[in-house]
Amino acid sequence: MPNDLNLLIKKLSGMSEGHFFEQSYFYLIRVFYEDTDVGGVVYHANYLKFFERARSSLLNSLGINQQDLIIKKNLKFVVRELNLKIVNSFELNDLILTETRLKDAKNSCISLEQFAWSVKKNFEKDKLKVKSDLQIVMIDNKNKVKKIKDILFHPFFSNKVN
Repeated sequence: MPNDLNLLIKKLSGMSEGHFFEQSYFYLIRVFYEDTDVGGVVYHANYLKFFERARSSLLNSLGINQQDLIIKKNLKFVVRELNLKIVNSFELNDLILTETRLKDAKNSCISLEQFAWSVKKNFEKDKLKVKSDLQIVMIDNKNKVKKIKDILFHPFFSNKVN
């Protein structure tokens, strides 16, 4: 029985990871009751949480351990600028397909765009409902901006010509 349980745990752990496809990182989220307001729609601030989960999953997939950065190097990622546009809200039990894409990478900051797509019953990507543009910087424990490209050296964070 323990081997079967270990296999199940391994399978479940994979469900929390997203995947790279072309030049984007995709991460799937289900809307739970706690994510909604009294009207049954996702509370606007929770889109920030969903996008944060997708970005953290992206870093985990690349082997970048944020806890190690904080403890060993006194470095942390912070959002410097954010723009969120809600075209249409998600509701309880909806599946949200988040997509994270690089906009621009500089020595001191990374600009990303994130999208929240609805998912059809047959698991096809459907309509864009929420979009976010954001800029992330890395700071030390004195709040001084550091070179983010020293940490985010993965090809995903390289400026590419499309």
